[in-house]
Amino acid sequence: MKRFLVAIDLWDETNRVLEYAKKLATEFDGKLCVVHSETPESYIPSYDTEFEPELSINNMEIMKSHEKMIKHRFDKIKADLKNDNIESAFVLMEGSTAKNILKEVKEFNADLIIIGSHKHGRFYNLIFGGVHDVLINRSNIPIFIIPAENKENDK
Repeated sequence: MKRFLVAIDLWDETNRVLEYAKKLATEFDGKLCVVHSETPESYIPSYDTEFEPELSINNMEIMKSHEKMIKHRFDKIKADLKNDNIESAFVLMEGSTAKNILKEVKEFNADLIIIGSHKHGRFYNLIFGGVHDVLINRSNIPIFIIPAENKENDK
């Protein structure tokens, strides 16, 4: 295996996921494709702006601020990987996370998907499903799921 697609969400587990990906890329002289997928609904409150048009301006400010944060995080990740001499590509996508990951797997010709898990319980996953479920059911390549860090054991 030499081509690793690394799906990150830019939240708590991103650094852990990237550390595992860097270890694999170093050990196998591999290339990383770091992907992040967003939907506007994930960071914009849903308000009815027909009756309060000033809220649409606030939403645009929220979007711009969020996009700036994403770009800043990606720039830092790019610099870190470059400093570690790891060949990498970066893709920012908008839309369905699982569909975007599967699409990029084909385009990048990935050998392995690396993704972090969240500490959601079974009930949450039953109701809302998850990216992991879709990837497991639809991916033609192996998936390496990095478990969420157990904060209680770290004390």
